[in-house]
Amino acid sequence: MKMKKRKIIFLLLMVISLHICAQQNEKDSLLAIINQQKGDTTEVNALSYIGSQESESDSIKKYAALGLQLAERLNYTKGKADCFLVFSYANDLGNNIASAMQYCLNALDIYKELNDHIGTASAYLSLQAIYRGLGDYRNALNAEFTGNAIAEKYDVKGTIDFPGHHLSPLFLSEIAQTYVLMNQLDSALYYTQQSISKKELYNGAEFDFAIYLLATVQTMKGDFAPALENYRKAIPLAIQNGFPWDTLQIFSGMSTLFRKTGKFDSSIHYAESVVRSWNSQSEYKNLFEAMNNLAQVYKLKGNKDSALKYLELSQTIKDSIFTTDKNREIQNIVFNEKLKQQQIAAEQLKYKNRVQVYALAAGIFILLFIAGIFWRNSRQQQKAKNKIEKAYSELKNTQTQLIQSEKMASLGELTAGIAHEIQNPLNFVNNFSEVNAELIDELRAQLKSGNTSDALNISNDIMENEHKIIHHGKRADTVVKGMLQHARSSTGQKEPTDINELAREYLRLSYHGIRAKDKSFKATIETHFDESIGKINIVPRDIGRVLLNMFNNAFYAVSIPHTPERGVKYEPTVTVSTKLLALPPGGFRGAEIRISDNGSGIPQKILDKIFQPFFTTKPPGMGTGLGLSLSYDIIKAHGGEVKVDTKPGEFATFIIILPINQT
Repeated sequence: MKMKKRKIIFLLLMVISLHICAQQNEKDSLLAIINQQKGDTTEVNALSYIGSQESESDSIKKYAALGLQLAERLNYTKGKADCFLVFSYANDLGNNIASAMQYCLNALDIYKELNDHIGTASAYLSLQAIYRGLGDYRNALNAEFTGNAIAEKYDVKGTIDFPGHHLSPLFLSEIAQTYVLMNQLDSALYYTQQSISKKELYNGAEFDFAIYLLATVQTMKGDFAPALENYRKAIPLAIQNGFPWDTLQIFSGMSTLFRKTGKFDSSIHYAESVVRSWNSQSEYKNLFEAMNNLAQVYKLKGNKDSALKYLELSQTIKDSIFTTDKNREIQNIVFNEKLKQQQIAAEQLKYKNRVQVYALAAGIFILLFIAGIFWRNSRQQQKAKNKIEKAYSELKNTQTQLIQSEKMASLGELTAGIAHEIQNPLNFVNNFSEVNAELIDELRAQLKSGNTSDALNISNDIMENEHKIIHHGKRADTVVKGMLQHARSSTGQKEPTDINELAREYLRLSYHGIRAKDKSFKATIETHFDESIGKINIVPRDIGRVLLNMFNNAFYAVSIPHTPERGVKYEPTVTVSTKLLALPPGGFRGAEIRISDNGSGIPQKILDKIFQPFFTTKPPGMGTGLGLSLSYDIIKAHGGEVKVDTKPGEFATFIIILPINQT
């Protein structure tokens, strides 16, 4: 897909070049624009365009970096997106898949914000190729269908290599290609025929890629005669279309067909043609298919040395592409992209809550105004009373809805922490499972060859990996069971609960939730728990909500930059401690929970307001002002109390006291 990706970048950047130099699209013309160093958007366009035409990864990055630097200085948003897309191509060419994906996602975000349909469709076409190369067919299909919908809705057309041609047939053929790799042949055949039915011509010829796909599906279905006819038809079309590199994938397909029909010499001929002609700008899929055919044919011909050579060569290339570190980095990018989408949804919810708060404030103002009028009008007192009671009921309902929204926001924070907790052990389970699958294949091979010594060593490796899988599986299981245990406490009834363990769990989830949103955030966490407290009667879910809210507030406080004492390096620190208290005679013994941070503290002038509903010092959209109010109500309902100790510019400490042995 790498060469097709370059085509997509050409499609996008030809639109730019038309503004640069009309019909002058030669490299010298572009370099002349760059050498003038006018420092304008035209230079950015020239840099990104000429970078897309380079063939070496380092050279592409050089021009893209210069273009991006100038675009940022000019605040030229579209230019930044164009350079990001060129960077994506450069990193894909250099086999840095994680960076290629990240740059492509960056470009996609900007194009969406600019409502740039050509750029958005082009980014989706590049993104689907990256996902498919990783074997992530679900996300590849999602990108393909989304991009095709945009291409069809806005009639997106290419330029330069596809002058005036629609992108939809290309998207349809890419969808078909993904279904081929998923071995869903009926779907692959349907979308191949849909692409062909568009009857899009390139340089007066049919689109060779769709004909190649039709031949591949026919080969997989066992229709070898029409498949061979279509393969041979696709070769001159590829040359006429100006896509000579497409012949490699046609040759690899023909090699597979001849292997399946027992024509081994022909299979070897076409497979070796692919191996000889393949370069870094070609698709790895075609190289792997050719090497696999060579290994199988040589094995069937009894040439075990050649078969083993191509198997080992194929595996070496795969290992260089898909290392464990690269897979983990790619998984993190995909996971962060999902979190980003969740955060967008959360921001939308916060905006809705803010609108409701404004509506509530307006409603209160109107209510007071109406009440004043009716108070002065003695003849309509009863009518005024009825209207006020009705309005009050509606306000109470609105308040209940806002409280529920605050609970859902807390659940979102909790979910982010849990997802981060479970992701790490799942990564280990997935990685060791994949390694074991490969080891089992090696074990079978050694057993078949009678090499029991190596087979025993491999079995030991498998057993060691299984222990690791069990260990990390139990880690994830512990997190899930812990959360299920708290989720079952949904009746509102008090029950004996280890307050130290509850604090530990929600402290960990709060920190991971903050880190899931902001990877750069770091803070020192200190805990001092009094184990003599034992279990106390509380509603775990409600107290957990209180702790989560206060932990989130503490981490937020230390994340805001402020100036500490002169000469002291600021290190964000959150301290949590518990202590057993002996209350006065006639009272109840108590458990004290202290949550401290070394943030900027709370100004004295607002200290009396912090537990009031809807009062918040956070920027608009960052909080509803209900967190501390709800926490105060929950603690009071438990017969406890909440106090605050603070010194502006130095620290803030929230002190929760819960009674022990009170039902």
